[in-house]
Amino acid sequence: MAPDKLSAPERARILAPAAALFALSLVVGLIFTFEAIGHVAAWPLLPVLDFQMPGTEAAWRRTHLGALMNALAMIAFAAAGSSIRLSAKARRVYIVSVCITGWANTLGFLVGALFGVRGLEFGGAWTNSLNYLLFLLAVPTAFTQAWLLWQGARAQQRGATA
Repeated sequence: MAPDKLSAPERARILAPAAALFALSLVVGLIFTFEAIGHVAAWPLLPVLDFQMPGTEAAWRRTHLGALMNALAMIAFAAAGSSIRLSAKARRVYIVSVCITGWANTLGFLVGALFGVRGLEFGGAWTNSLNYLLFLLAVPTAFTQAWLLWQGARAQQRGATA
C-alpha cells in the first residue's frame, strides 16, 4: 500500500491525549502557583489553606512547563501528520511514539516533583528509578517520531515532485 498522510481520525488519536496532557499542565500550574506563594489560595472558590505542597518551586515549574511543552509538541506532531506520507504501519508507530514520548516525559517530571527526585541515573530510591525509567522510555520514542517525521516529509517531497 502506498504511503499516505495521517487521516483526521489518526491525528485525533494524538490530539485527544495531547488535550488531556494540556489540561494536566494547567492543574500542575496551579500547584506551581500554590508552591510559589506558600499556601493554597483560590478565592472565592476556596479559603486560604495552609498546606505545604510536596517538592520544590523549581520542580513544579519544570513539571508545569514540561507538561505544557510536551502537549504542544504532541499537537505539532499531530498537525504535521497531515503533511507527511507514511505507510499504515509507520503511521501507527508514529502515533504511539508521539503519545508515549509526551506522557512519559511529563510523568517523569511529575514523579520528580512529587517525590523530590531527578531521575538522572538509575538507582537510589524506587521513585528515582521510576523517574529515570519514564525519561528513558521517552528517548527511543522521541527519536522514532523524529525519524518518521523526517521520512514522511521526504516521502511527501518525492510524491510532490514525481
